[in-house]
Amino acid sequence: PLTSCNSLRLGMDGDGEELTAQETALYDRQIRVWGADAQRRLSKAHVLVYGMKGTIAEFCKNIVLAGVGSLTLIDDRSVTEEALSVNFLIPPDENVYSGKTIAQLCCDSLKDFNPMVRVFVEKGDLSSFDVEFFGKFDVVVVSCSSRSAKVLWKLLYI
Repeated sequence: PLTSCNSLRLGMDGDGEELTAQETALYDRQIRVWGADAQRRLSKAHVLVYGMKGTIAEFCKNIVLAGVGSLTLIDDRSVTEEALSVNFLIPPDENVYSGKTIAQLCCDSLKDFNPMVRVFVEKGDLSSFDVEFFGKFDVVVVSCSSRSAKVLWKLLYI
């Protein structure tokens, strides 16, 4: 890790957090577009994604490349022909994906895009998590059946 003498005090909003020199160099384009404060906030964001379908794989790739703080994936499904055809994060080699969940495979691929982003896998269905679990995240993305979305909605808002 870089020491504080190698850090730049960019985009401070009073909470004492700063972008490191490594982050500043890596995310230079984003900083020029949306500013250092926005990049710093993105680097502190915790995102949960439930259901790794095609467009969600693209979303995850984009936020990992942009430097989100952490990304947690939940998708306990096994790889199918359909999943292979719509999710570019799943390697086409059966030897690689045999015995792994879609979330595990996507996690491995996403870590390669940006090693500075922490990518995790959680196992379970939406109904197996409590309000405290969801409270750890700044953004929750649900890409699945309406039943799962209803479970989440009831858990968080009713």
